[in-house]
Formats: sequence, C-alpha cells, structure tokens
Amino acid sequence: MGMTVTLNIFSGRSNPSWTLSEEQAEEITNRVQKMDELTGSKPPGVLGGLGYRGFILSGHPSEPAGALSLYVHEGIVDRGQTEINVIDRDRRIEMLLLESAGEQLDEDVRVHVQESLKAPAAAISLVAPQAVTCPACQAADAPSYDPSLWNVPNVQPYNNCYNYANNQITNTFAQPGRAHGKPITSLSCGGVQPSAQADDLKPAPGFSKPLSPGQGWYVAMVIWPGVDYHWYRQDDVGCWSHKPGSTAVRNVDSSGNKITDPQTCDRGPYTDFCTYMVTDKSVVIS
Repeated sequence: MGMTVTLNIFSGRSNPSWTLSEEQAEEITNRVQKMDELTGSKPPGVLGGLGYRGFILSGHPSEPAGALSLYVHEGIVDRGQTEINVIDRDRRIEMLLLESAGEQLDEDVRVHVQESLKAPAAAISLVAPQAVTCPACQAADAPSYDPSLWNVPNVQPYNNCYNYANNQITNTFAQPGRAHGKPITSLSCGGVQPSAQADDLKPAPGFSKPLSPGQGWYVAMVIWPGVDYHWYRQDDVGCWSHKPGSTAVRNVDSSGNKITDPQTCDRGPYTDFCTYMVTDKSVVIS
C-alpha cells in the first residue's frame, strides 16, 4: 500500500499527497529511529496558521517497517501518543519529504516550503501578542467563536475555511460554487469571487454597515496568488476568526495577534486581499 506523505499547507484546497518509494520510506524510518534528542514540544503546525504547517507521514501496518504515523514541522517529529517526540536539528526529514514530492507540487508551493525550511529547528517566535480592542460587530447574526464545535475528530479534518466562514459543517471540504455548478476558474480574486456569489454570498464595501437579524454576517476572502484561497469571518465580539484548511479553528493571525480586520492582519503567503462579503443561514455550499 506504500507510505503516504501529506503536505499540510492549503486552506481552501485539499492538501497534496503522494506515496514514497520503498527506498525513500526506509531512509525516513531509519533516520527517525536513530533520533535521540527528546522534546515535550509539539510541532507548531498543529496550531494551524497560514502557509507551510509541516508534513504528515503515515504507513500501513502491512508495510515492512510496520504502522507509522508522524507529524513533522519546525524540526520536531511527533511520533504519536505512545512515543516521546524528537528533534531533527538539521530539518533533514522535512527536506527529504519535500524532495520526495517530485513533480507533485507547484513551483510556488515548493519555493514557499524551501524558504520555510531555512529557519533553524523549532525556531518559534514567542513574541507576546499585541493587546487589541475589537471593533463593534454590526451583524446581529454573527456567530460566536466556539472552537469546540469544529476542533473535534469527526469535523476538523473534513471542513475548511469556506465551511467555517459560512458556519456550515458539511464534512465535504466545501468549495465556492460547487453547489451551484460554478466552480472556481482560477486561484485569483476574479476566479473565486464569482463562484462564491453563485452560492449567494454578496460583496460588501466593508463591515461597518448594520445587518439586522436575518441579514447575515460579514466574511472576507484573500488569495495566495495562483496557489490557494482563504476565508475569514467576523464573530459576534467584533474580531475575526478562521480555520486554515483541515487544521483547528483559531482567532489569531500568523503573528499570533487578534484579528481586528482581515485586510490588515498577518496573512502569511495569502498576500492579495480580495473583498468583504455577506453570508447568511440560507446560503447553500457543498
């Protein structure tokens, strides 16, 4: 069945996956088995964030090396609940996994991961988040921030940023326009927005206009040019939250700060701010 690698990187699209050759799988397994620098830390990618969040490696019990489940990010190798995690100081495991992708990755994605791997192992910024005052929420129907609904095993992996922005758990990794036969034409503002409008989301110039009960809440769309899209939603407290792909719901940006406006927050590689929009409970996505 082979050993499968998944690159945890996208927010709207499904993450890319590929299978290792026997030689590649053996090299990775041998390297992990020889690591002896233990750590109680988890790979920071488990906290979510936009852009590169690490590699997930899984092997079937029938494989020569037996069952295997690893999560590798920032030089930390998470070996599962029954094992102590280890540190890969030179980040060689991540480099090998990136190399193993071959032609499976777009060049922009490959370059982004390569740049991320230049940082030392476990070089996590511990800068304290900025104190912020959330703007007033003008939408009567704005959802509450409640990660307990989303960050559970039967929901989290199967719903993405578009599900979360629309506050709908479909377990289909929902895509703009798919429910109405108008798929995304390109990974750009102009390629995604018409698909969202086909689902009945409506463009808005900002998020300060009052929305009465039944009129919905504000969301915002951004783009990693040519690579992926991402959505935020405004919660009833006035600040914004989001769900980066299959990872956990979070209410902070890529610098760990509360989000007062998606247009000005740290969005990692999602550099293009497209638009604010209004969604509501009648919107259908799939």
